[in-house]
Amino acid sequence: MPNYTFHCKNCGQFTLSFKSTSGNKTQAVCPICQLDAKRVYFPPNLFSYSKELRSRIEKGMEPRRVKKEELGSKQIKKSANIQRPWQV
Repeated sequence: MPNYTFHCKNCGQFTLSFKSTSGNKTQAVCPICQLDAKRVYFPPNLFSYSKELRSRIEKGMEPRRVKKEELGSKQIKKSANIQRPWQV
């Protein structure tokens, strides 16, 4: 079940678990004071990943220049000389 953290103005932060991921989870009712609370968004925790996985994620974010030799040899198909009657 996914856990969501919310912030109540009176009581502070609390966490709720929902059985479904569908629906609007931007607001919830505080279990203590019954007021509306807004959801708190946290950045992903990349520190728990291994160093190798973190570097692969970071490298994937920036474009990489590839030389023609690195792509391998692809044979380019030459199109047959097709007559197009609509072109004069």
